[in-house]
Amino acid sequence: MADDHADKRFATRSVHSGTQHIEGAVNTPIFQSSTYYLTDERYAGWADGAQHTLIYSRLSSVNSEACVEKICALEGAEDGELFASGMAAISTVLMGLLSKGDHVVANPDIYGGTYGLMTQELPRFGIDVSMADVRDPQSYEAAITPSTKILYIESLSNPVLKICDIEAMAAIARAHDLLLVIDNTFTTPWGCQPIELGCDLVIHSTTKYLGGHSDIVGGAIVGRKDLIAELFPKKVHFGGSPDPHACYLLERGMRTLSARMPIHCANAAEIAKRLETHPQISSVIHPSLASHPDYEVGQRIMPKGTGMLAFIVNGGDVAALRFMRGLKIIFEATSLGGVESLIECPFNTSHMSIPEDVRMAAGVVPGFVRVSLGIEDVEDLWEDINRALNDI
Repeated sequence: MADDHADKRFATRSVHSGTQHIEGAVNTPIFQSSTYYLTDERYAGWADGAQHTLIYSRLSSVNSEACVEKICALEGAEDGELFASGMAAISTVLMGLLSKGDHVVANPDIYGGTYGLMTQELPRFGIDVSMADVRDPQSYEAAITPSTKILYIESLSNPVLKICDIEAMAAIARAHDLLLVIDNTFTTPWGCQPIELGCDLVIHSTTKYLGGHSDIVGGAIVGRKDLIAELFPKKVHFGGSPDPHACYLLERGMRTLSARMPIHCANAAEIAKRLETHPQISSVIHPSLASHPDYEVGQRIMPKGTGMLAFIVNGGDVAALRFMRGLKIIFEATSLGGVESLIECPFNTSHMSIPEDVRMAAGVVPGFVRVSLGIEDVEDLWEDINRALNDI
């Protein structure tokens, strides 16, 4: 996939890579068309497999192709495909690359939807899943069997913000000739470059930071060209294709990624520092804090930090819910990565379907709160949080 801006720096690529200046437009126009005129060139593309060929929008569209090129430029990937949701991307990777009798190693404190797919759906198709400790690469290696095909990780786990030593995991994957698949949603390509660190495929819920405005749902897979070519027919068969208008909004969001992320991360780091001394808080989890168990790994893997923050409110879930409902600026809602700050208790939202004992073992204990810090003024955010905590 050619990129005229491949030699440029990240911010320039985020603005310019992939954009299609059709008829001199500064942005890629919205091609709200389900199908395209079949020229001889498109017939030839169809015969070659139809990937990246403008035939039918369930396969590709002008707008999805623009987004794919931009994400590939940001992640340093050879190729990619866009999807209707993050879960469509995740399920296509796992169902597309695994078959009956195969085995995957993951960890229990991953995104709740991914956990459900792995524990409830994959076993129905004869695919085995083992859970290991993402903080301990050797536990992943110990879980490998002759049937293992994929090691699945998150750059930053959801919601307890454990940091994966991607380089160590990549070394294990290479030693055993396995695929290393990573969900890089929480960190974004601005904060972490998993392909450079040895991953084969990178997944994003583009709903989150890449879109950046809480107005779309989408997903992406980028990485090795041969693997993307293998997954493209599965995307066609499974049907999780994105709408052109959503793709337009995603491309617009990615153009400001390098401007937004430093504010998200700075706000989260500052709020984390202040919360550490608040009497209503028992513990704070953020990679910028020396108290984080993975601080040293984080400084190497994702030194720019993250806009995600977690903490535990004294008094358990009742106190945490009372605190959230006292906020005036920060919005109680699921999802993350938008310009506005969002807050939730995972026990009754994203991780509701995960068994309580698994949640507790992962660190989602009573009073656990997850916050996605937006780009508001940090002093306004702190005043909102401090007042709500003091009013519990």
